[in-house]
Amino acid sequence: MGDLIIVVLIIVLLGAAAALATPPGRLPLALRGVYRILKKDCGESTALPSSGPAPLWRRILAFLLVVLAALIALV
Repeated sequence: MGDLIIVVLIIVLLGAAAALATPPGRLPLALRGVYRILKKDCGESTALPSSGPAPLWRRILAFLLVVLAALIALV
């Protein structure tokens, strides 16, 4: 049971890091393919809205969450 909690915690930390590293108004990388497929099926343009990179503080926080997840996985 303890191992399951650790795995769930690591997945949550990595998901939060991915959400933080994604620029505002843009889909996370894992959902972009699904978005394109759904748009193509509807007959619409598959171009994704473009935006600049995420703010520096969000990218640093995302990196720290990934490091924390790695530390938890190694302990």
